[in-house]
Amino acid sequence: MKAVWLIVILVCISCNARALEAHVNITTGQWPPYLDQAQQDQGCVAKVIRDAFALSNIKVRFLFMPWERAYQEGMKASYIGSAYWYYSEQRSRDYHYTEYPLTEETARFYHHKTLDFQFTSYADLKPHKLLLNRGLTYPKALLDAIDTYAIKTSYATYTSKNIALILRERADIMIMDEKSAKAYLKELPVDDAKLLVAQPEPAFVQHGYLLINKHHSEYLAPYNRGLKTLLSDMDYVARFKAHCERALES
Repeated sequence: MKAVWLIVILVCISCNARALEAHVNITTGQWPPYLDQAQQDQGCVAKVIRDAFALSNIKVRFLFMPWERAYQEGMKASYIGSAYWYYSEQRSRDYHYTEYPLTEETARFYHHKTLDFQFTSYADLKPHKLLLNRGLTYPKALLDAIDTYAIKTSYATYTSKNIALILRERADIMIMDEKSAKAYLKELPVDDAKLLVAQPEPAFVQHGYLLINKHHSEYLAPYNRGLKTLLSDMDYVARFKAHCERALES
């Protein structure tokens, strides 16, 4: 009987040793400078996630796809999760939210400079068509305002198309994180970039998190532990911020 229990214990130890794979896959979408398929390190947030897992000897591969697809695919067992997302109640049911935010993002309303628009509250959007992106997260207060004031909306799959849709007047106003907007604007001819203006009042401020899917809960602890270690290193945090800014200047 003791021999049987010894075998069971050894099997359990072996199972635990294999619980964390050396290589994992995470879904994501294009969101420069944070996640950028065109960059060698795939963006400053991608690097942080890699560094956090590397402290547990886990290597990460990011798979880029449209955001809506990234969210759905990220729940499958072939991935350990999806990066990175603002908080929503639905997402907290679909995934495990990690403990620490990766970013604090200030989103603003952007529009053609000829548009007569001054943002003080969401009610000001009522006369205009608002461009949203499939798969992205918007605050409940904004979504409620869209219903309450019957605000016209249109949807784009790729955030990289947003500015072109505004400049072509396919929609009046878009919402984007200010750093991401800056990254996209620098790719435009100077004269075109000058046509887009941002409202000074933020549309909203949100935090971005890595989501771990429920097939792979075992990756929560090593990631949380690794990110906590990185965030406690002020030199590392300073390098992360500088990395994001350099990506906007290059």
